[in-house]
Amino acid sequence: MVVRKRSFINSDRPSCAVTAIFKRGGQTMKKIGICCLGLLFSLCSYAQVQREYHLISAEKIENKAYYFTALLREFGEVDSMICHDPVLKKMGLKKLERLHEAKTSQERVEAMKFSAEEITEAAKALASLYKPGNPIDRLLTRHIIPSGCYQQYKENGAEFLKKIWEQDAEGMNYAIEVYAAARKPHYPQIDSIGFYIHSRRFIEEILPACQQNIAFEVKTHPVFYSVPMAAVKALLDVNDRRQSIDYEPLCSTENRMAYTQVSQTEWNNYPYTAILVLGAGPEEPNVSISPEGKLRSAYAAMMYRQHQAPFIIVSGGRVHPYHTPYNEAFEMKKYLMDVWQIPESAIIIEPHARHTTTNFRNAARIMFRNGFPVEKAAVVTSSFSHLNFVEGMDSRCLRELGYVPYRLGKRLNERMMEFFPLQESLIIQPTEPIDP
Repeated sequence: MVVRKRSFINSDRPSCAVTAIFKRGGQTMKKIGICCLGLLFSLCSYAQVQREYHLISAEKIENKAYYFTALLREFGEVDSMICHDPVLKKMGLKKLERLHEAKTSQERVEAMKFSAEEITEAAKALASLYKPGNPIDRLLTRHIIPSGCYQQYKENGAEFLKKIWEQDAEGMNYAIEVYAAARKPHYPQIDSIGFYIHSRRFIEEILPACQQNIAFEVKTHPVFYSVPMAAVKALLDVNDRRQSIDYEPLCSTENRMAYTQVSQTEWNNYPYTAILVLGAGPEEPNVSISPEGKLRSAYAAMMYRQHQAPFIIVSGGRVHPYHTPYNEAFEMKKYLMDVWQIPESAIIIEPHARHTTTNFRNAARIMFRNGFPVEKAAVVTSSFSHLNFVEGMDSRCLRELGYVPYRLGKRLNERMMEFFPLQESLIIQPTEPIDP
């Protein structure tokens, strides 16, 4: 399949031409001049998504949702360039000043956000700082591009830098609008703001206190992105919307034993790589796991006992009912261990997905970044009606994510279907701050 052949490389970037040329053998190689080869090699770093790459500080909200902007402060040389740039330095100070001066709710929200002019001005300033081989370029080539988080953009160098900055900035604005100004999110029944924004409590207590906390946090390091990023963190926190980092870092918490086992697995001993269980949250507030969650988990346990796959991936976050304290994946893991005696080393939790589309996307991310053979099929299990829905879900994925994170295989029976994870799953969704 063509899809699997391109699963590690973004074929629309220039260096994929290099890869394709090399795969065609010596005949084609002879047609390329030395100068062309040198140019193509110099662009190679702008194409390669590295499977083994893991996000830095995945336990930070900003690193999950706005990876490029979050990393600007992680590396001293880059941070120094930002802090000494006169345009960006002035912008940071002005944003903090404007935040201090805001008096009404509308002024406070607008002060927390980037204006359209600020986004454009920052993009130009960042582009002017970029030079091949300098610290910003190294940030792109060693982290941003290998991560695959922004692989949908086809530009290189300064133009690529502009695109990913604009995505981050607009994503921060979106989160602020939803959780400070009650903008309607994609799924308002489960993801909307937790306050009535016209209430006295919100106007006189919640929003002013957020404003003060943000200003206090930012004053020691007022770079151009500090106010909006601090605002997102404060607003998600006060709205109990920090679910994107539940159980992180998974590699050293709930998935530590299973991830260790992955490298020791003899994949040829199993027909499938994993059994993905789609979550089904209860509707009752005091119920930790739904009957559907038990039935789906039990079916996966029986498949595991029949050696269909070495791992069970249970997927689902804190979704139903609204503001539930229970995490679907964590509760299914407990059920599998307590009732079916499935070893912890065989269970991987994906505790962040809030929709069926992201059940697949997040599971695919786990498989890509933790050494699963993605050319080999996995299986997904759920109810008959749910899998019927999955069979026609491509259009919803394109509408909500901008891509399809999987390729479906055969429908094996009413409750089981093959699928293959795709590299596109690594792309960040900036308008889903609870699960980007």
